Amino acid sequence: MSTAPQRRLLDVRILGPLEVRVDGHVLEVPAARQRALLGALALNAGRKVGIPYLADCIWEDALPADPANQIASIVSALRGTLRRVGAPQEIITTRRPGYELDVAHGVRVDVVDFRAAQREARGFVESGDLQRALSLMEAGLRLWRGPVLSGPGSQARQPETRRLEEEYIALRESCSDIQLGLGMHEEVIAGLSAFVEEHPLLERPRAQLMRALFESGRRADALELYHSTAELLREELGVVPGGDLQHMLEVVLAESPETSRKPPVAFRASPSGGPEPGVPSLRQLPGDLPEFVGREEELETAVAHLARPEDVRAAPVAVVVGPGGTGKTTLAVHIAHRLHDVYPDGQLYVNLGGMSGNPLSPHEALGRFLRDLGVAGPAVPDSLDDRSALFRSLLAKRRILLVLDNAGDAGQLRPLLPGTGSCAVLVTSRVRLTSVPHARVLELDVLGQDQARQLFGRILGADRVSAEPEAAAALAEYCGRLPLAVHIVAAKLASKPHWSLRKAAARLADERRRLDELAHEGLEVRSSLELSHQGLEPQARRLFRLLALLEAGDFAEWVCGPLLDIPVDEAEEVLEELVDARLVDVVSPPGSDRTRYRMHDLVRLFSVECLEEGEPQAARTAALQRTAATTLALAGLAHRKVCGGDFTVIHSRSVRPPVDADIVERVAADPLAWYEADRTTITSLCVQAAEHDEDELAWDLAATSRCLFSIRFHFDDWQRTHEVSLDATRRQGNKRGEASVLLGLGDLHLTRRAYDVALPLLRRSQELFGEVGEHHGRALAQRKAACADRVQGRTAEALESWRLCLPVLEEAGDLEAQAQVLRWTAQTLLELGRADEAETSLLAAERMAASFAGRSAGQVRLARGDLALSRGDLAAADENYRRALEVTDRLGDRSGSCAALLGLGTVDVRSGRTARGRERLEKARADARAIQDPLLELEVLLSLADAWERDGEPGEARSLLTRGAELCRRIGAASRLERFTAALSALPPSRPEQRAALPARP
Repeated sequence: MSTAPQRRLLDVRILGPLEVRVDGHVLEVPAARQRALLGALALNAGRKVGIPYLADCIWEDALPADPANQIASIVSALRGTLRRVGAPQEIITTRRPGYELDVAHGVRVDVVDFRAAQREARGFVESGDLQRALSLMEAGLRLWRGPVLSGPGSQARQPETRRLEEEYIALRESCSDIQLGLGMHEEVIAGLSAFVEEHPLLERPRAQLMRALFESGRRADALELYHSTAELLREELGVVPGGDLQHMLEVVLAESPETSRKPPVAFRASPSGGPEPGVPSLRQLPGDLPEFVGREEELETAVAHLARPEDVRAAPVAVVVGPGGTGKTTLAVHIAHRLHDVYPDGQLYVNLGGMSGNPLSPHEALGRFLRDLGVAGPAVPDSLDDRSALFRSLLAKRRILLVLDNAGDAGQLRPLLPGTGSCAVLVTSRVRLTSVPHARVLELDVLGQDQARQLFGRILGADRVSAEPEAAAALAEYCGRLPLAVHIVAAKLASKPHWSLRKAAARLADERRRLDELAHEGLEVRSSLELSHQGLEPQARRLFRLLALLEAGDFAEWVCGPLLDIPVDEAEEVLEELVDARLVDVVSPPGSDRTRYRMHDLVRLFSVECLEEGEPQAARTAALQRTAATTLALAGLAHRKVCGGDFTVIHSRSVRPPVDADIVERVAADPLAWYEADRTTITSLCVQAAEHDEDELAWDLAATSRCLFSIRFHFDDWQRTHEVSLDATRRQGNKRGEASVLLGLGDLHLTRRAYDVALPLLRRSQELFGEVGEHHGRALAQRKAACADRVQGRTAEALESWRLCLPVLEEAGDLEAQAQVLRWTAQTLLELGRADEAETSLLAAERMAASFAGRSAGQVRLARGDLALSRGDLAAADENYRRALEVTDRLGDRSGSCAALLGLGTVDVRSGRTARGRERLEKARADARAIQDPLLELEVLLSLADAWERDGEPGEARSLLTRGAELCRRIGAASRLERFTAALSALPPSRPEQRAALPARP
């Protein structure tokens, strides 16, 4: 019987040729692609490695058609190879969209050990235990067997390998510094003699070797080393030796045997703790980028603020704030280089790593700065306060600029601030550091389109950009005009001259792989976002994930409560953490005092990844249901505000999750303002519910929002919500829901005056409501179908349908629907010349409307104005239209306000004020067109034609009436066409005053 291999220790070595050992024995990995994959994972051990990077490491430019699937096959084969020798399979874990070499599962990677040795050694240096620090440094250096992953390699790995080799060089130099300080000259000579041959152009190790030779009594050898180095630098680089070597030359030539054993100031400070006079000016800034573009206003503001006179009392501070990838460090470095001459004593730079999992403490940062300023390790104070005080003393009479990159919070900064105005501080952070004294905050956002194009041109070349301007513009938008993303895409294109911009745009067009594409040579948008994400509290991380569920372009703070299932006040605090981390932006729409929030497009894609990896499907569904249910409750509140109650709508009978009363209370003061702000939220959640087969929730939300869409003429939202809900109800065989949605769709086409489309939908709605025994719903559909009958000339059928509807609506307690039917009946009777019957019906509608507060009050007032106008009572008509306008304006009922304006203009014309009447009527005509209501426009045209005829311009009147007749034919308004035909035939020589028909309400 076979047994599974025992799990063994796997040792992966990349500091030299790739070597894999299992329990000390070499394991051959003969497959080149497996070796390339393992090397790439080991180089980034403990971190997720994306598919594009792995593909570049394995195939470079000869990528296969589907690298993701082929990489999965290589991973599977490599896992098999490792499993056969007893290594645990889970050491290579799938981390979509990529893989990770998990160092927590019995795996040792030499690069991980090397960096651990570096960190521990640094801690012992700071504590003054140089012997233990030296032991760790030597152990780290012994791990190196040659160049990183030497042998056939990949261009994609070069940034990481270069970075590692720089760390190796820095550790070698630090080790030599300690050895020199401890008088270990022979060890330095032994260690550096071969090293300088391997790295011939590095000056500092040669200066260290020169010092070791000199202090061990080999003065001639030290001078020979200097001269051979000077010759090498002249031949290879055309330069003379730098400050370190020249200083050592002066020491060798000038020092007596007694003073020669004193450490040169360039390497070791005096034990007093203060800087020695010969310490050179410190220039620690990273290099300025030649492709820097834009940010002119921020640049000039920062330079002006920081370049203040030396005699100011406090050091000026500029804080560059912005989300990850907006170019904060690039701008700060550019500013600092501009200030080079203003601060001649130097620039100190440190990356505080504020958003990383292991930020640099102020204690450690001060230790570095003090040593840089010439304070010997043993003389660096232990306590933070003492270090800060010594730092301020050393800077007191110097003109030095401090660049503190990537600060996490103000507490990380305060101990590092100078005490006098001779210095200045430039800070970058993703957090708004408003409590830093004397600070000027500069907010960075994404680039403008022109700036993004310019950055492409600087990196890629202006010719390639100008040759494909449309593709360049598309790339900028796919990058969200985020400087980091633009830089990555441009650099990738520069490395692939055979790629067109169109090809790159096509690869970025797919949102599912966009973040994978935004990675190149160690730069990665996903990693930048991960820095902000990993510093969040668990609740904030969950909210960040769940916000990916929202498909609306922006959102209000209230949605965070139901998403997290916590009180809204607590949820707002969690949201603010995301705002502070710059993962969520605050936006304020023009003219609105309501705060809205949004995610940058690339941040949202990262949020979607986090959602898929970190939130179970059941939890996602529950969060979406809670949010949609809350939205339904708020839409119902707005509906009741408009309609005066829960009228003219059929609701689902399914059970809904409870809704936070605090959210409802907030919206209750102005639910229509909430609707205007959150309309896109309503629509998107309705669509999502329908797509997830939450048909009951979808159709209820659509039906409840119908009157809101109607009163504000948001036809696109109306149609979208109802169409997706119709599909969902039909998929589920939900006849009651289908009937309700068909009612809403029929009403939409009725409002658009597409009567031939509306009638079949409304008739089918009646049938379905009848089949499920929903009498209230059937009456609602019947009353709307009768409106189409009325406009198309079937007035008798319309009046009979309304008569039959009323008892059912009364039994259902639907006050608004009853008032509507009574009003429409009155208007139809008025059009038929039966004014007394119309008044009876209208009085009943008025009594009904008075029993509740809603839009019916304004609509009944309009009808009262029409009745008064038909009887020639212009004063009463004017009064009713004005009162109707007050009600409709208050509710934002644009159709009602337009009709009131039409009535007032008609009163003006009848009263002889034709100029003012035409002005009001032209405004009403423009409004009718804006809300796409041709029926209202027809009424306006009739009154305008009357005004022009009264002013003796029958030609103008004929033109307007002809247009109106054509519009009647186009929309199938037979009853209106009769009135236009009569008006045209009545033009001169005949002009009876009563031929201009009364305004009739739809």
